[in-house]
Amino acid sequence: MVIANGTLQIVEYTGGGFKNGNPVEVKETSGKHIPCNFTTNKNDHLGRYEGGTFTRAKFVVLIDMQEFDAEYIILNTARGAKVGKFRVQDIQFLDVVGNVRITVE
Repeated sequence: MVIANGTLQIVEYTGGGFKNGNPVEVKETSGKHIPCNFTTNKNDHLGRYEGGTFTRAKFVVLIDMQEFDAEYIILNTARGAKVGKFRVQDIQFLDVVGNVRITVE
């Protein structure tokens, strides 16, 4: 069991492709809130592009053992503030402790 300091939501995409020769819009939906514990692995303001800067962030997220297969997730704090939408980089099933470790960027 993890000590939750926030929640994650799995981002799913539906639609796309063609119907009668016309493109079908891709729709993004977010799933239910899953309690999680997340910590910052990297968070800095060193990202640069022409005309500005951006924040680089990487988090390690722990959830209770369950089937997990997602490409993108949304992280929220325990107070409901959205941290951001992140791409899943790595998923590790930690059978001994009964958790899933997810690295996102």
